[in-house]
Amino acid sequence: MPMARLLEAFLRRYAVEQAAAVAPFVRGRRLLDLGAGEGFVGTALRARERVWVCSVDVGPFRRAPGPYVAYDGRRLPFADRTFDTTLILLVLHHCADPEAVLNEAVRVTRRHLLVVESVYRNPRDRCWLDLLDHRLNRYRYGGAMPAPLAFRRPNEWQALFESRHLRTVETRWLGSWWERLVHHPLLFVLERAS
Repeated sequence: MPMARLLEAFLRRYAVEQAAAVAPFVRGRRLLDLGAGEGFVGTALRARERVWVCSVDVGPFRRAPGPYVAYDGRRLPFADRTFDTTLILLVLHHCADPEAVLNEAVRVTRRHLLVVESVYRNPRDRCWLDLLDHRLNRYRYGGAMPAPLAFRRPNEWQALFESRHLRTVETRWLGSWWERLVHHPLLFVLERAS
């Protein structure tokens, strides 16, 4: 099986797992999947829940059905508080300016943000994340995946969220034991201040 087909099969399966992990925290019927990549998570969520999902990313990466918008990476083309819930799943560490991306997410969201980030706790964790993320994503989009690799520790992400007046409702480690061993995906369930 060629690498591209193998990677797509992996991403589709992983999207189903991510959708299952975040579904209990989705509020409302209008969702934004910010940094959606291929759009697989939105498709998986629509299959599970009665929701309308708009996927958005910095390029035309869509490989799944459903509404999809390519934007400039700076300003989302939506009015304030358009979406009930915004998903930011394994995205912020790819952003050259994660603060600006988060600001836009907060602006277009009424109440809930669900952020999943790969985090590190020590230099060994960081080394694994840099190595694995860079290698995996060089096969996506013909190498066009932005890769600043702006990984942070859990408390550093938490401080960023608090600086944007987001209240953490819950945090939860995601994934299988091997994912937690090398990838450390952490879900932050955030609520926007009224």
